[in-house]
Amino acid sequence: MFDVADIPLVDGPADGRTATVELDEDRMPPQRLELEEGVYELEPVAGTTAPWLYRWSPEA
Repeated sequence: MFDVADIPLVDGPADGRTATVELDEDRMPPQRLELEEGVYELEPVAGTTAPWLYRWSPEA
């Protein structure tokens, strides 16, 4: 069984929503999400309760 994480989506059309993603064997989420709303790239976040967020990548 895989662990999952709810990761915030920031900027772009899905801003304010979260994505539920499976973590790999190293407990890391996918580096990139391709959603109907666009492409979101993983970013680490220091000093917050969530260790990551997905930021919209308008160039993708």
